[in-house]
Amino acid sequence: MKNILTILMILSMLSSNAFAFSLISKDESGNKSSIKTYISEKSEEREIAAKKRKDIKEIKKLLKQLVEYSNEHNVEKVATLYDKKYRSFDGFKYDTFVKMLKETFEVYENLTYKSSVKDIILYEDKAVVNLIDTTTATLSSKKDDKKQELALPDINTGHLRGECNYAIYLQKINDEWKITGDNVISEVTSIKYGSAKEYPMEFSAPLTVPYDSEYCLTLKMKQKKGDKVVASLGKEEILYPSAEPKDVFRKLPKDGILERVVRSNKKGFNEYAIASVGITKMDVAQDFSIIEFKMTGLAFLMQRVNLYQDINPTREVKEEKKENAENKG
Repeated sequence: MKNILTILMILSMLSSNAFAFSLISKDESGNKSSIKTYISEKSEEREIAAKKRKDIKEIKKLLKQLVEYSNEHNVEKVATLYDKKYRSFDGFKYDTFVKMLKETFEVYENLTYKSSVKDIILYEDKAVVNLIDTTTATLSSKKDDKKQELALPDINTGHLRGECNYAIYLQKINDEWKITGDNVISEVTSIKYGSAKEYPMEFSAPLTVPYDSEYCLTLKMKQKKGDKVVASLGKEEILYPSAEPKDVFRKLPKDGILERVVRSNKKGFNEYAIASVGITKMDVAQDFSIIEFKMTGLAFLMQRVNLYQDINPTREVKEEKKENAENKG
């Protein structure tokens, strides 16, 4: 780091001296011709700055449309903002993305989005935008599409809340900015029904893990008096269509901490860590002849876990060999 700073200081000094020399240099006739060159360079800088402002304005307009069309649940308009060669870092292509979007809007009819732009970085005809999206929805325990009700007699509505930190990649194609890809850095989602909405719950998993390795899932929540809490901890690969989850419920320990060690997949797919929580209350008849358990709350907590591989250990090996050779010398 110190070497880098030193080099930058030297370059700065050289640039300043070269600039001063260019201002007083003369052409063959003795005129100070370099001043015109300097003015020309300033003009080019202004043009570049103007183009940059125009591109940022167009990108901000696209991002605003993305939020507006998403809140309108207009799949067709959202799709127009994406390039047909779009591909996410999870491996989803344009057609799959459109299908997933359509299904999401059908299931969550009042899903709403809020988006906060952190920064926009331009690379000529390409750009990277870092954002944080917040998603909310009110859910019904009734599945209208299949005319089936969930087995939750005492639970009517639920709340969904999600937060996603991600990057969008754009490219200017035919003088129009299009989204060509995205990469989700972190993502958490909670869905709570009934009494679960009043329960503080903390679910955690690592943000990144190596493929084919063990990692720990942890659920923390305090069980209220009179309630019985069971929970299942697991993980799913991020695929489309998604697989049916396999829940194995366990009683919440007295200290309110439930943990499970899982192993990431060998294929390198990113995963969702998932906690499923059920809350029941015991009803006892006055004559104690009937004891009945009723489910009063249900919750699903999800967190993204991105997988990675050690793809470039070569340099470290070379450095070790070099160090060993020096020691032998």
